[in-house]
Amino acid sequence: MKKKLFTSAFLLAVLLISTNSFAEEYKLGYVAIQKAVVESAAGKDTMDKFQEEIKAIEETILKEKASIEKLGEVLQKQSMMLTDSVRREKEKDFLRRQRDYERQVKDSKSEVQLKEAELTNEILEDLIPTIQEYGKKNGYTIIFEKNERNILFASDAIDLTDKIIAIYDAQYNKNKK
Repeated sequence: MKKKLFTSAFLLAVLLISTNSFAEEYKLGYVAIQKAVVESAAGKDTMDKFQEEIKAIEETILKEKASIEKLGEVLQKQSMMLTDSVRREKEKDFLRRQRDYERQVKDSKSEVQLKEAELTNEILEDLIPTIQEYGKKNGYTIIFEKNERNILFASDAIDLTDKIIAIYDAQYNKNKK
């Protein structure tokens, strides 16, 4: 989807430039969105809060892991003294807890990835209008998103990322107060 959108935008830009090449001057720029998200004040604040949530999840997972390891050690030490039926029951419980732990780890990873995507999208919802407004105010014909797949090379002279971060940070800090 992104590839088609970029290709369409690129073809449109080429078409505009080729059909009206003498009619007016075109102003192009790009923004490294990922950099803007990560390095902006909103991105940093969001990531700090997100790291706290991750630490809480990790602590829960580590406690469960320690509990399972302790249960395994106890089972191993007591296995010779237990009857077969009691030993099998404890082994079943141990294996069930191990499976539950593995599911918990997997679910937590998925939860963290979804939360990160959600937080990133929230920042993008605020960042994109800032980019659009900047483009309109400064007479840009097109502002591209720079990443390795869309733009393989572009001069640093048309990199708007730092300007956009500064504007976005000013808006964020103003709204934060």
